[in-house]
Amino acid sequence: MKNVNSDDLKDVVEEVEIESSDSELELDGNASDDSSTLNVSFEKNEEISDVEEKNLDFKLKFMQIAADFSNYKRRIDAERADWGYLAQSDVVLKILPFSDDLVRAIEAGDKLSDGESKSAWIDGFKLVQKNLNKTFEDLDIKEIDSSLKFDPEYHEALIQVESKKHKSGEIVDVIQKGYTFRGKVLKHAKVSVAK
Repeated sequence: MKNVNSDDLKDVVEEVEIESSDSELELDGNASDDSSTLNVSFEKNEEISDVEEKNLDFKLKFMQIAADFSNYKRRIDAERADWGYLAQSDVVLKILPFSDDLVRAIEAGDKLSDGESKSAWIDGFKLVQKNLNKTFEDLDIKEIDSSLKFDPEYHEALIQVESKKHKSGEIVDVIQKGYTFRGKVLKHAKVSVAK
């Protein structure tokens, strides 16, 4: 089926109108033949008008659907940005108290004289670490077990060392702890591995 645009339809309508006006001017004794020609051209004009009207309806519906889809995309993008902000702000709110605890511990350390025992000061840092580990647990952040054989999925080998106590490929020392978040690696544990 041939695609017809509105300009083509207008051209056809004009030709039909010209033919119908010529046929009106050439009226002779055969009025019944001319009236049937006029009826046919009038029916064609109605069909063309119907097609043009349907074409316009389709264009308007297409434009409305396109606008609705554009608005939908914009709304979804805004919602995604809000979700990211809410997730990040939730984590930040849970970590902020540790900043306050560290500031208090440092201030307490500055007030200690050289002769005083620093065990209370160290106990303060241990309390901060305990609270931090509790928050990690609440957030489903878990420390990667680095006591077993090296696993590249969870560990990053920084160096290989000689060790009589360990078999080849076993972890000798943890340089930096690694963590998982909801079962996925958040940060690989950095380790040294036996040769």
